[in-house]
Amino acid sequence: MRPARRGPGGLGLRGRVILSFAVGAGLVSLMLSLSVFTISRGYMEGQRERSAERQATTHADFVRNLLDNPNASAAAVLGALDLPVDAMVLLHSDSQWFSSDPKAGPEILPEAALEAGAVAHTTVHGQPYLAVAVPLDSRGDILYELAPTIELHSTLRVLRVVLILCALAATACGAAFGFWASRRVLAPLHQLAGTAARIAGGELDTRLPDTRDRDLATIIDSFNAMIDSLQQRIERERRFFGDVSHELRTPLTTLVTSVGVLGRNQDDLPDRSRRALHLITAELDHLRRLLDDLLALARSEAGLHQDDFEPMAAGDLLKYTLADSRRPAHLLRAESDVRISGRKLALERAFLNLMDNADRHGRGLIGVTVRRVGTDAVVLVDDAGPGVAESERTRIFERFATAHPGRRSTTGSGTGLGLALVAETVAAHGGRVECVARPGGGARFVVTLPGIPTDPTGIDS
Repeated sequence: MRPARRGPGGLGLRGRVILSFAVGAGLVSLMLSLSVFTISRGYMEGQRERSAERQATTHADFVRNLLDNPNASAAAVLGALDLPVDAMVLLHSDSQWFSSDPKAGPEILPEAALEAGAVAHTTVHGQPYLAVAVPLDSRGDILYELAPTIELHSTLRVLRVVLILCALAATACGAAFGFWASRRVLAPLHQLAGTAARIAGGELDTRLPDTRDRDLATIIDSFNAMIDSLQQRIERERRFFGDVSHELRTPLTTLVTSVGVLGRNQDDLPDRSRRALHLITAELDHLRRLLDDLLALARSEAGLHQDDFEPMAAGDLLKYTLADSRRPAHLLRAESDVRISGRKLALERAFLNLMDNADRHGRGLIGVTVRRVGTDAVVLVDDAGPGVAESERTRIFERFATAHPGRRSTTGSGTGLGLALVAETVAAHGGRVECVARPGGGARFVVTLPGIPTDPTGIDS
């Protein structure tokens, strides 16, 4: 079976749905976060600049009034200002510089703030400031106020972290919603796959339940109608298959009886007629075996069996099959604790078909091995033939598959249904059969059936 193809990166449909929701939510939240941060930063910076301008204008009016007094000194005027915490003021008057902070001089002013009426951002001693220049008079005196913007930057930093966390949370919520949505969307597909698997397993009466979803109702109705049609066709084929096989038995019995009468008097026939009688006898025997296999296959597919499941020892079953087919008992090598549950007649026929296949196409049966592998019972049927080509090892279990290179019949032609009946019987018992190469040459048919655990006393558990 070819593996199911996956999408990019090996993701399944559910993974792609979740990824799509997560990426979509992430992109939307990222765009919203960038928009909110940009707008908020612009608004808060504008508010802070206007507040700094109003504060600088107020201080400039105060300084201007004090400087009108001829006895007032610039240093004393700056000292009289009631400045906010960490704020600084520089005064350029009469070509001299005065500062409210001895450590701050005109070198801390950015070039953009040297012009009167300008507002610029700068950094002083590693801290962010907003520099505002306010003209005092027509002589060119200018008051420079540096207002700290540490709180603004701290607020923007917190806002940035909050928006990043919100974006991550939105992405996670999108992925969670995608997971929920994918489960809801894929639930009908899983139900469809489960129903199809049960139908493929032989439960042809299985159907999808009705739904109120208008989008799914058409699919469900079409699927159920398809299965109904398929079941009817299979039933018609089974009935035709069985009816034809059954109806052919009556004329075949007459022919076999008539040929038997001729066979008892074949010594009275000329050589040419005797050879023709031998050919007819061989072909009638082939036709009889073909009809028996057809009827057995039809009964197996229809679920019509002559016996029920019962526990049994796999070694005893194979021993009886060898003895009943007049094959030597030394061909069997069986472990004593291998037990299975099944229909004895059907399994006996399946193993007999494998033995006949080994004699007819594999140059003779050379061994039958029964052993336990884990909880399974494994039966190996080996022949001495040339083996089966790897390309043919699956096809030989199809109906009427008799022409496989290298395995020509040595004891008469087969019906082409023996291995197909084996596969059908083993599958009906919950097992599997396969053909592999036998070590040392030849073909090996491996039948694996569910085993029955046994306790130390030997009683079935």
